[in-house]
Amino acid sequence: MIDLDQVAPPARPAPPSTRVLPAVLVVLLAFLLGPSAPVPGVRNLIEVAATAGPSGTWLLTGTTLYSTQARTGGRMDVVAWSLDSGKALWQRDLDWFAGIPALTEVGPALVVSGNDDTRILDVRTGEDRVDPRTYSVARMAGDRIALWDGATGILAFHDPATDRTVWSRDLPDPPHAVAATGGHLLIVTDSAVYALDLRDGRTDHYTDQAVAAGGTPVVRVIGGRAYLLGDDTVTMVGVDARWTVPVLLPRAAVPCGTLVCVSGGPGLSAIDPVDGHVVWANTDWIGGEDGIVRTADGRAVLIDPGTGADRRDLGHGLPVGDLLIRPDGDGLSVVEWATGQVRGRLPGATPSGCRRNGEHLACQQAGGQVKVWRLF
Repeated sequence: MIDLDQVAPPARPAPPSTRVLPAVLVVLLAFLLGPSAPVPGVRNLIEVAATAGPSGTWLLTGTTLYSTQARTGGRMDVVAWSLDSGKALWQRDLDWFAGIPALTEVGPALVVSGNDDTRILDVRTGEDRVDPRTYSVARMAGDRIALWDGATGILAFHDPATDRTVWSRDLPDPPHAVAATGGHLLIVTDSAVYALDLRDGRTDHYTDQAVAAGGTPVVRVIGGRAYLLGDDTVTMVGVDARWTVPVLLPRAAVPCGTLVCVSGGPGLSAIDPVDGHVVWANTDWIGGEDGIVRTADGRAVLIDPGTGADRRDLGHGLPVGDLLIRPDGDGLSVVEWATGQVRGRLPGATPSGCRRNGEHLACQQAGGQVKVWRLF
């Protein structure tokens, strides 16, 4: 299993997944569109930071770019880059045999988590905030962390803001999925589902029915529910509800209005989180979020998430929040899709994935390096 993504502040997760989308999907965007003349009078955006080389998983926050790079011998570097100075704030060399890491910033802590290993680092110094010998699994739950010690079978609910344990209790199996929902901490293990009281860890609800997800599922937490993406199924687990629906090769699950959009082999499907029925599906759409989908030929389309109806064709480009990145001569233009205003240009950039956080835009280049530009 791998770690989950959290979507609610103050946690700022980097989407963790062992199923990485092909970089060529975005790199080929320029070839799909063909060359176009740059808009005259548009400034180049100012680059404020960049990784020293190719990066694996990375995370953009309001002040920092975090990057990872695997090395031989089960080693991994984690580096924090300042968006003010562009310099490295710190670098940690970690033992790492836990697969592709997920990065999540929670208050003063950076959580680096994988299949069976987790490190909780100080965002200012990179030093361990919790002794890594005291736990083997960490799962995010809002602004707190569920830590499980495999040697003792103890689950501890940790508050990184105060560095204290809110409560601890016995848990015989490792938690694969953890979600804070209402007043409960939902925990999914290989053999059972628990609903614990957030205040003291007391068991409010328990079922020993195994969760049928198939294969080694990827876990996403959306709206207080855990979604397990198996080889050919999607399983939802809530405090008092559960369903499983067949989906061929589900790759990602994201919020889609009141629905959950799952992308995979058959395109994009919007699923009702209450009972699991498919509300709408489109085989030409390959993914999307926040009411904007991407098409197989490289276009972005604004849709009604509730019905799947087209509202507006935004043309060819890569959607990043309220922005659209389009090829423009020898570079890329960054456009506000709602107004058509060009924010600036990214000369010579070849992005394979971009993210925005406030005034900053970060893109991973075709060669793996991550660069950050200031939008304002």
